[in-house]
Amino acid sequence: MSALVSGAPGLSVIAAYDRGRAIGRGDTLPWHLPDDLKRFKALTLGRPLLMGYRTALSIGRALPGRRNLVLSRAHDAPFAGQEIVRDFDAVCAAERDLCVIGGGEVFALALPHARVLHLTEIDTEIEGADAHFPALAHADWIEVDRIAHAPDARHRWAFSFVDCMRCGA
Repeated sequence: MSALVSGAPGLSVIAAYDRGRAIGRGDTLPWHLPDDLKRFKALTLGRPLLMGYRTALSIGRALPGRRNLVLSRAHDAPFAGQEIVRDFDAVCAAERDLCVIGGGEVFALALPHARVLHLTEIDTEIEGADAHFPALAHADWIEVDRIAHAPDARHRWAFSFVDCMRCGA
């Protein structure tokens, strides 16, 4: 991860998606990439996380060592250790170093405000995906780091960690 990207606070988006921008199928992640999970933990530990209700359900618990904020107008927090928030703009104003971790609708709200993207691009296409990462306006972002990983015994597909900063940020 680039020091340019990891040092300064601001709204960060953290997402993993396939070639078709799929991020989920049936309220689950359609892949298991241990190195991506390790990176996710390193990026988020000690920072507040914002997720949608379905993402919170799919995780199945509050993630330890992080403030777990669940954006929902209609539901209560599904698990102990999670806090419900009703207003995206209010939580962005209140949290100095927020990580948005999904799902698709919350990513769409966050992208116009994000300073940094921490993406995992997975070299596959998942059939039956029902959640997608929004299309990026590539002119708004500059790639500052890319680390490619080949498939191996623990990772079925090739993938790349990609860090981007908003142009002019």
